[in-house]
Amino acid sequence: MKSNGLKKLFAGLSAACLAAAAMPAVSFAAETEVSKVVGDANCDGGVDMSDAVMIMQALSNPNKYGRGGTDKTAITDQGWQNADCNGANDGVSNNDALAIQMYLLGKGELSSGKTDTPPEQPVADAVKIHLRNTSIEVEGENATVEGTTVTITKSGEYYIDGSLDDGQINVNIPDEKADAETVKLFLNNANITGRSAPAILVTNAENTSINIVDGTENTISDGDTAYAGDFAKAAVIEAKDDITIKGGEKSDGTLTVTANKQDAVSCNNDIKINGGVIKIDTKNEDSKTDGIKAKKSVTVKNGTVKIDATGDGIRSSKDAVSFEGGSAKIKAGNDAVQAETTIDISDGIVIAGGDRGLTAVTAVNITGGTVIATATDKQVASELIKAEGQPVLLFNCIDDATNEKDGTWKKDYSFNWAVKAPESSASHTVYKFQKKYKYVLISCKNDIAADEKQTFIHTALLESEGYSRQITHGDDKSTVFEVKAGVNTYDKVDPMGVIPTSEEPKA
Repeated sequence: MKSNGLKKLFAGLSAACLAAAAMPAVSFAAETEVSKVVGDANCDGGVDMSDAVMIMQALSNPNKYGRGGTDKTAITDQGWQNADCNGANDGVSNNDALAIQMYLLGKGELSSGKTDTPPEQPVADAVKIHLRNTSIEVEGENATVEGTTVTITKSGEYYIDGSLDDGQINVNIPDEKADAETVKLFLNNANITGRSAPAILVTNAENTSINIVDGTENTISDGDTAYAGDFAKAAVIEAKDDITIKGGEKSDGTLTVTANKQDAVSCNNDIKINGGVIKIDTKNEDSKTDGIKAKKSVTVKNGTVKIDATGDGIRSSKDAVSFEGGSAKIKAGNDAVQAETTIDISDGIVIAGGDRGLTAVTAVNITGGTVIATATDKQVASELIKAEGQPVLLFNCIDDATNEKDGTWKKDYSFNWAVKAPESSASHTVYKFQKKYKYVLISCKNDIAADEKQTFIHTALLESEGYSRQITHGDDKSTVFEVKAGVNTYDKVDPMGVIPTSEEPKA
């Protein structure tokens, strides 16, 4: 249970955020070197209440106050990096604003959460692989070229740049027991299209890592014709052994995987994501192709993952899917996240939407982080949910009367919510849904706690009509959702809800 002191803390932060919106900007750029202090979101050289306010502004109104926002006080790239300060190394969220508040009260410390082991960076003597559209050049050993395929035969560092119109990077270690070290592929503005076979293929290796060099944009794709023969069921990135996708120190390099006909990323063993910005788009409506799938496990530890898949978003066919940090936004035509054993969410942000949101055989374990999962066909099985440390809220919605086709609600009708605090105006938290829905799961550490009352507000009408609607549930159409420990289920939820009396539009 949150104490009254913490409630007042949230209320004070909300009021400060509103007041700060009208404050003039103060620039220190001309006076001193840009601050890299953890928690210093406004880069003024110290940590105070204004940093918490800046984080909340950047999150609640990114177009104006986020990176590249229109307002002159918008957060900078360095400020955004400083803002990740709650020790989880999971990207910027309201949890970081709270961490600053606790720090100022002497009840916590600030940390970026980064380990002493830096992300992989290419070394000076790495083998250089230059892609020349219809040919490949290699500087170094243990990488042989045949046509538009380069085959890597020894562990080590391989630095890849340029474009390949139709070809492949093939990792094939002759004896993975004798050479069990990692094959490290560094993508440095590399653009690879595999039209008849996987663009990146790990045929044999104990471990392979795909490292996204900071500040680069890399694309991997297939063609307009499905693979045939031995590669008929292969993905654009196909691995027979363990594979890890990593970012650099800044973790701002981008890897975009566009799968026109195939699955995007597939592995016979374990897949790990440890950083970078990874964008995955599968487009085959006929075959319902998947975003990320592994025969064993999929683990997201860090980085930003965005998936738009016609089939499953993330799937493990034999083991678990785990989210331990970072940010994952998943839109799927089938299951957003599917695991043969458990789905384990302990940290980070997971926003998922599909025909079914979270599908697990053994259990859905939610012990931390922010989780927003929506579904059109079926609510997550409540008996499988294990909610330890933070409650889980399940919303079973009525049909949208304006949608005669299937009764689903548009994603524009996303929920936002606030603790009902009598002593102040409630501050809102907003996470946009990924697709249309009938069922919603919400669980947020440090945001929705047990033994409190939450007011859920639908805001799609705010800008166009000047007022919001409060979501209702039950036969009595209550606008307040009481939250207890464990799993909370609300039936007959109406996302359209009612207009609060104080906000009724004027005639």
